[in-house]
Order: sequence, then C-alpha cells, then structure tokens
Amino acid sequence: MKRKMITLLCACFAVMAVAGCGDSAESETEAALSTQMEEEAGNSAVSLSLSYDAKDYVTLGDYMGLQVSLQESDYEMTEEMVNNYVDQQISYYKPFLPDDSKTVVEKGDIVDVNYVGKKDGEAFEGGSADNQMIDTAANADAQSGSGYIEGFSDGLIGANVGDTVDSEVTFPENYQAEDLKGQKAVFTFTVNAICKKVERENIDDAFVKEYLEADSVDALYENARSYLQEQLDTKKHSDIRDAVIAKLTETSTVDALPEGLLEARLEEYVESFRSYYCSDGTELSTFLEDNYQTTEEDFLKESRAYLEENLKQELILQAIAGEENIPFDQAEFDAYIENVIANGGYESPEALYGSLGADAADGEKYFNNMYMANEACELLVENAAVAYEKTEAETEEGTEQTAE
Repeated sequence: MKRKMITLLCACFAVMAVAGCGDSAESETEAALSTQMEEEAGNSAVSLSLSYDAKDYVTLGDYMGLQVSLQESDYEMTEEMVNNYVDQQISYYKPFLPDDSKTVVEKGDIVDVNYVGKKDGEAFEGGSADNQMIDTAANADAQSGSGYIEGFSDGLIGANVGDTVDSEVTFPENYQAEDLKGQKAVFTFTVNAICKKVERENIDDAFVKEYLEADSVDALYENARSYLQEQLDTKKHSDIRDAVIAKLTETSTVDALPEGLLEARLEEYVESFRSYYCSDGTELSTFLEDNYQTTEEDFLKESRAYLEENLKQELILQAIAGEENIPFDQAEFDAYIENVIANGGYESPEALYGSLGADAADGEKYFNNMYMANEACELLVENAAVAYEKTEAETEEGTEQTAE
C-alpha cells in the first residue's frame, strides 16, 4: 500500500498535527475530505478527552539552531518560470482572438462557432453550445483538446464568417448516451469568427488590460514574478519546516506515548475511514483490496505507524512549547482557527470543535494543543541554521567559469 493513501486520507487528528506546524500544509481537497470523514464518522473521539503533559513523555535534545540543508536552485526564479506562468494566464483567460485577415474556413483553422445538434429534426440534450473554439485540423476542442465524433467539424471547411452550415454525423455504437448510440444527427453551425492563437510575444497593453487584469504588459510580468516569488517563499518555508521536524526527531526522543492515546487515535481513524468509504455496507477488507491492492492487516499496520509518527511530533513540539514558555496569543489562535475553518468548509469554530466527535470544550483543547505545537515549530524554523547547497552541475559550472 502506498503511503500516499494514508497521508491523504488520514482523519482530522493526524491531519491537523501535520498542518498545524508552519504553513497551511493541508490542501483544500484534503481538508474537504477530512471534513466529510469526520461528519460521517460519529465516533466518540476518546483521544481528545485524554489528559497528559507532553513533557512527561519526551526527552528533549538540542532543538535550537538545528542545521538543515536545502538545494539553492529549488528556490530561484527563472525567466522560463515567468514565461510559463504568463503563457498559462493567456491560455486560461483568452487563448484565441479573431483573425480579421481570414474570412473563409480552411482545414487547420481555429473557428469560433455556435452549434445546435438535432436528431430527427429535434434538438437533443447536450447537443448545443455557443462560442466554442473548434480546431478543424484535429476535429477537437481547441482549448481542452478533447475530440469530437468523426465528421463533426467537416461542414465548416469552406464556410464564410457569418455563414450557417450543416454537418451530418453518425454517433458511434459505443457512445455514452444510450439514445444517440449509432444514430444519425445534424449539427447546424454559425461561424462567428476564424481565430488565431494568442502568443505571449504578441500581446500588448490593450489586450492585457481587457483580458488579464493588469494595467500593462510590464505589469503583467511584474505580477507574475511577485506571485511566483510568493510561491517559492512558501515552498522554502515548508521545506525548512519539514527538514526541521525530521532533524528534531533525531535529536529529541519520545520515551513513551500517553496510555491509550495511540490506540484511540487508530480506532478513530479506522472508524472515520470505514464510515466514509464503506457506508454502502462494503467490507473494509474488500474496499482496500479492490482500490489499493492491500490487506486490512497491512492497512492497520501502516495507519498505526503513520499515526504514531504524528503523535511523536505532536508531543515533542508541545514539550518544546512548554519548555520555552511560549505564550498563548488569543488573536493568533483565532486566526489559526479561521484558516482551518476556511480550508475545511466549517461554518464556525463551534462546528469545527464539535465535528471531531467530542464536546466543543475537548475539541477546542485539541486545537489549542495543535496551535501551541505550531508556534513551537515556527520558533524552530526561525532559529534553524539553513545551508543552501548547489547541485553538482552548478558546482562544476562555477568551477569552469572560475578557471576561465
């Protein structure tokens, strides 16, 4: 079984332990999935009601100034990255413009059309669309690349801009719509324009203002650099965090876990997993075999190992928070909870706390602990000794330049 399955599908308890440290590590997809799992699980969340002091279970080593190494090139912006981003913006917002130099459709043109599909003279459901970009060379949607049935765009060849033309087709026998399989139909096209692909090199200030929400081409590129730099900074922070946690578990040890905590977390996780994926009565073992080619025994083994790893990280970070006397900041905690609520789709803090299957007080206590672990992690990140290494190729290139 791939570890990705456990990481993606982990119940809220494990997810929040990971997401609590540093950046918002949990994606919206993962958060939404966790939300549904929690709401359908209906477990008693025994793990949240257990009381313990993390310092009683942890032996802290040197945790300030942890030395971590990153690859320097992973955080350097390149012109290729900027150009690719601008290309993506054009492709998403306005990849084609009318080509006023062309009035007659030729094979290979991109054509903006409206069309209506009819069978036996009656329009059928899903057979009509406006302002569709058709690549006549590929008989496909020019934007998505998805192909049309054979002969769909043939009637467009030779048509003039403004013309209305018909194209007769026969749906394949394996077509998804039962009522259209093997049936003849006529698509009536209105040719709105023959278009040309927008190239990054040819855009001007007017195009950018109208379609890409920037004041000028220069502003567009500046926005791209700003966005990409933000992404690189976020990635760097996340990578430092991950490296710090990995190093932390080498220097500090968890002597034991609070009695019953791992078992409770595991039981809660498995019940959440079962409730979400096997609500139709499918046996857990059957679901795992069919979807992940793994056994229930291996699933439990890997789930337990994953949850145990997360618990150890929680305990170490909570112990550091206590050792450093990190203050609890209510305003920052509220912002932290707002972020969890936004990612998970909850209506309120009370809904978030209650969704864990315990009472609101225990739920809030749990997130208090996660917040303090987050603060401890941020402290370690801020004090980490980060070394930025060059790749072997970059080192060799530098050596050659020095020799020259």
